[in-house]
Amino acid sequence: MKSTLTIRSIRSHASTLAHPLPAIRCYLAFLLSLALLACGPSSPGVTPVVTTQPPGLLPSPSSTLTASPSPTLLPPLAILLAPAEADPLLAEALQPALSDLAAQAGMLFQPRASLSPLELEQVKIVVALPPDPGLAELIAAAPQTQFLAIGFPGLEPAANLSLVGTQAGRPDQLAFLAGYTAALTNENWRVAVISQAGTVDGKVARQGFINGVTFYCGLCRPPYPPYPAAGYPVSVELSAGASPADWQAALTYLSSWEVGAVYVQAELAEVGLLTVLAEAGIDFILAGPAPAGLEANWIASLGYPSVLEPALALWPDLIAGKGGQRVDLPLGFSQVNPDLLSLGRQRLAEKVLADLLAGFIGTGVDPLTGEPP
Repeated sequence: MKSTLTIRSIRSHASTLAHPLPAIRCYLAFLLSLALLACGPSSPGVTPVVTTQPPGLLPSPSSTLTASPSPTLLPPLAILLAPAEADPLLAEALQPALSDLAAQAGMLFQPRASLSPLELEQVKIVVALPPDPGLAELIAAAPQTQFLAIGFPGLEPAANLSLVGTQAGRPDQLAFLAGYTAALTNENWRVAVISQAGTVDGKVARQGFINGVTFYCGLCRPPYPPYPAAGYPVSVELSAGASPADWQAALTYLSSWEVGAVYVQAELAEVGLLTVLAEAGIDFILAGPAPAGLEANWIASLGYPSVLEPALALWPDLIAGKGGQRVDLPLGFSQVNPDLLSLGRQRLAEKVLADLLAGFIGTGVDPLTGEPP
């Protein structure tokens, strides 16, 4: 029995060796299954994610990506708007002061003779001088811009508009104060006015001065002659551009009545005329400063204060965007010679001036016609 099993096993093994193909196939199938398992996911339950780039978004090797430049913002502007007809002295005084203030605030400064609404985008502050450069249109077009109008009568403050020196000048009040002061400083009230011939301003200056003298001393009759037929004060009229011969003729007339003090209308206050008066010992009241070398015969200067200081004082409000300010500059004594107008007499004149400005005293002159109101 044992011999028989052995012989069969040998035959079976020999048969397998004689036909090896089925075994090789099984072996290859086994290896293939192992390879497939090796190419599968390393961890069960995890799905690999494949990221794809849409065509056309990848830069080519030769191209370089550059950022587009951003626009540069300019600093805000401060503008002095001074038309060609504006007061050149005021414009010259404002320009360096405003330039310094603008630089301190990090702003650019430009003096301009004109300005259109389309140019206001970067403008933060506009300081304007008369004559009117079209303020109403500019103010309406730029509510973000602060405007400061200097010397514009008839305007009212607004959210973006401030005003300095807004009231119209009153030459009748100035002449009235000059007449009162002249009579106040002259012992015998022998005073006079030199006014411009053939003009309304001349009539206003002459009649305002006469009424101011009369308010102080009534008939103003000196204790001894000479006595003018019409009484004091006396008046002289000169044309604009009067010659030295005209000045001498005026001096001869004033000296004949022993005039000691005279008010010279601003339009006629030339150095030559004032020199002639000073050399004759006649003192004078002006609407401006005394010329150099003539201070000894100068009593006082009357007028409105300079707008420069109050205008510059509003700068912090303009920077802060606070509009609606209003600064009126009343008539007064801008300069005084204490040797000819004492402090006590000046205070008396200022009390009359206060009542004049308040309307308690009238000048008796229409400033538009020079005639009684």
